[in-house]
Amino acid sequence: MSLLKIITPTLLLLCFSSVVYATDVEKLQKNTLIDQRQSQQAQLKINQLDTQKIALIELVKSLQAEAQSLEVYNQYLGRLLADQANEKRSLNTQISSVTEIRQGLVPLMMSMLENLQAFIELDSPMLITERQARLLQLQNMMQKADVSDAEKFRRLLTAYHIEAEYGRKMGQYQGNLTIEGVVRTVNYFYLGRVVFVAVSLDSKSVWLWDRDSHHWLTIDASYARDINQAIRIAKKTDIPALLKLPLLNKVNG
Repeated sequence: MSLLKIITPTLLLLCFSSVVYATDVEKLQKNTLIDQRQSQQAQLKINQLDTQKIALIELVKSLQAEAQSLEVYNQYLGRLLADQANEKRSLNTQISSVTEIRQGLVPLMMSMLENLQAFIELDSPMLITERQARLLQLQNMMQKADVSDAEKFRRLLTAYHIEAEYGRKMGQYQGNLTIEGVVRTVNYFYLGRVVFVAVSLDSKSVWLWDRDSHHWLTIDASYARDINQAIRIAKKTDIPALLKLPLLNKVNG
């Protein structure tokens, strides 16, 4: 009986110790799990901070690169603006020069037109209808505001070139000729400004333009044969040949 009394408290003590030990283990395990979760959460925060740090570093690098690009671009714009300023000054200078040239060009063209008119009036009347029509067109053109000065000057130079070509060409055409009030159809022939003659269609009459008196002179009809051959040569219906043509000084002599 005494032994039972001794054993019973001991068993009770052991059981209580076991319960206390089990409770402590559970608490330890629970605390360990909490610590692990806290460590994981802390690691996640660290990883997030690292990611944010890397993103910030990349953003700073990108901004620095953009700033460098903007600096280079601003330098380029500065040079471009300086060049544009120089170009503007150059254009202003050119505009001033063009204005001065235009102010001098208009009187020059008017003088050229007057000289052309005087030349046609004093020259042999070969192709006179065509030349007077061209002169009239130029005179009308000079009064038009929708034609540029450059175009006016070009057409004037073209007219001068055509007049110069008459002095180096051989040509023929048919037209009317008035002699002593009688209008007749004749064949004209010119050789530069050396010879300008007319022959009647029946080849019985021949006239020579006298540049001194500005009149037609009746000359020997024997020139008609060579003049008609010259007309055919000008038409390219006959081969070139030596011809006897009436020069003014020879006829007068």
